[in-house]
Amino acid sequence: MIDSMLSPAIKRSSLPFSNQRTSASGVEAAAVFAVAEFERSRGGGLISRQPEEKLVYLMKTGYPLWLFPKNDSALVFDGLGNASHSISYLEMPSAKNFIESLVVNSAPREKYSAFLFDHSSYFQQSTKEKQFVLSGLIVDLDFKSEFNVYREEATELSAQADVALLSPVLVESNISAILSEFDNLQSALREETEKLAECKTLVNKTTSQYLTELDYEASADKEEADAKIRAQEELVNPKIAKLKKDYKLKIKNTTKSFDTEIGRLQKQKAKALKSIKTRERKIKLYQHEAKAQAVQNHIAYEKRWKEKIKKTQKELDELKKELKNVENNIKKMSKQKAEEISKLNFGLDTEVKFAQQPLLDLEAARDAKIRVFKLETEKLLNLARPVLEGLDRSVEQQKGTWANFEGLGIKDQELKNAALFYVPFYVVCYENGSGRRYLIVPPLNIGSQDFSSKLRGAFGMSRIRDRLTPWFKTLTALIDKVQPLTKQNGMFESQLNGLAKKNNLLNDDSFMENVEKGLVTLRSEGWLSDKEKQVLGNRLTVQR
Repeated sequence: MIDSMLSPAIKRSSLPFSNQRTSASGVEAAAVFAVAEFERSRGGGLISRQPEEKLVYLMKTGYPLWLFPKNDSALVFDGLGNASHSISYLEMPSAKNFIESLVVNSAPREKYSAFLFDHSSYFQQSTKEKQFVLSGLIVDLDFKSEFNVYREEATELSAQADVALLSPVLVESNISAILSEFDNLQSALREETEKLAECKTLVNKTTSQYLTELDYEASADKEEADAKIRAQEELVNPKIAKLKKDYKLKIKNTTKSFDTEIGRLQKQKAKALKSIKTRERKIKLYQHEAKAQAVQNHIAYEKRWKEKIKKTQKELDELKKELKNVENNIKKMSKQKAEEISKLNFGLDTEVKFAQQPLLDLEAARDAKIRVFKLETEKLLNLARPVLEGLDRSVEQQKGTWANFEGLGIKDQELKNAALFYVPFYVVCYENGSGRRYLIVPPLNIGSQDFSSKLRGAFGMSRIRDRLTPWFKTLTALIDKVQPLTKQNGMFESQLNGLAKKNNLLNDDSFMENVEKGLVTLRSEGWLSDKEKQVLGNRLTVQR
C-alpha cells in the first residue's frame, strides 16, 4: 500500500525485481521461495542442538529512492537515510565588508593608500574549511550509472495500488528543506565569487585612477618646470655666450703673448746652438794646429794656438750656459702659458656655472618632483599588489570549491518535480526459540543455465544459486543495508513486521500457486534437481 503521508501529486514508480528471460509464470516466486527455504536453518548440532527455524513470512516490498530535479540533472536520495554526502567549502574573509570599507576609504589618495596597507593580508588569511551535509544523497558514480539504466524499466504506481512499500524516512519536505538550504549556500558562494571579482575590479580601477592622477600631476609639474627652465635659459644663455666670447679672446691674447715670447727665446736658442757649433769647430781646428806646431817644436806657435783654444773654450762655456738659461726660460714660459690658459678656462667654467646656477636649481627641483611622483607610483603599486594577489588566490580557491558542487546527480532535463522510485526486494523472516532472523533478497539477474551449472547438477549440487545472481552490484549493496537495520532500528523492524501482517505472501493463494508452477519450470529448466524439487514441494504443502 502507498504511504498516506506522501503527497498524491508525487509520481511513484516501481522497478522490476528481475530481468527474467523466461515467459513461464511463477519463476520469480518459485526462485525466491527456493532461496528462502535453502537459507532456512534445519537445526541440529553436535554440541548444543539448535531448534529448526520456522519460516514466518515472505514479503515483497520496495526500497524508496527519491529523485529531485536540480538544474539539468536529477539528484538521487536514499529514502531510508542510509546515505549522505558532505561537500567541503571554504569560508573566506567577507568580500562585501572589503568593498564597503574600500568605498569609504577610496579618497583621498593618502586614505586609499592607508586602506591598502591595512588590508594587504586581508585575502591571504587562513581560510576555514566547512562542510555541508546532504543527508540521503547518493553520489557514487557506479550507483548513478546503474540506477539510470534501471529506472528505464520502471512502471508508474497508482494511488490505489495495493503494494507493500517502505515508508521513506526522508520525506519530500525534508529533502526540499535540505536543497533549499543547499541553494542558499550556493547562492551565497556565487555572490561571494562575484563580489571577489568586484573587489578586484574596484582595486584595479581605483589604483589605476590614482596612477593616472599621479602621472597627470607629474606631467603638469614637469611641463611647468620645463617652461620656467626655458624662460631662465633665455636669460642665462646670452650671458654664457658673452662669457665664452670674452674668455676666448682673453685666451687668444694670452696665448699670442706667450707664443711671441717663446718664439723670441726659440730664436735665441737657435742662435746659441749655431755659435756653439762654430766654437766647437774652431777648437778642433786650433787643437790640430797646436799639435802640428808641437811636432815641429815651434813652441811659440804652439802656445799661441793653445791660448786661442783656451779663449774659444771659454766662449763655448759661456754659450752653453746661455743655451741652458734660454731652454729653462722656454720651459718656464710654456708652463706659465699652460697655467694662465688653465686659469682662464677655470674662470670661464666658474662664471658659466654661476650663470647657470638658477637654471640648474630649476632642473634639480623638477627632477626631485619627478622622483617623488615615481616613488609615490611605486608605493601605490606595491600596496595594491598583495591585495590583488590575495584576491587571485581566493578566486582560485573558489573555483576548487565549485568543483565539489558539480556532478552530484544524473543527467535529466525532463524531470520537473520530485519523484519516488521503489527498488523491489523480498524480506524473509525466520523464527526459532531465541528470536527472529531476516534474509534480504535483492533484485536478481535470472539468467540461462551455463555448462558449469549443468556439471554441478550432474553431481547433485544445487544450481539455483548460480542462476540467481544480483542484477545490479551497487543496488544490491544498497538493499543489503536493510539487514543491519532490522537489528539496529526497532521501529524499522516493527514497520517490516506490520507490513508483513497484511502482505505475507505465504498466506497469498495466488502467490503459492505461482510458486508451485514455478517449481515445475525450474526443474524442467534444470535449475533444481529432482530431490530439491521434492523437498521444496513438501515445504510448500506445509506452508499452505
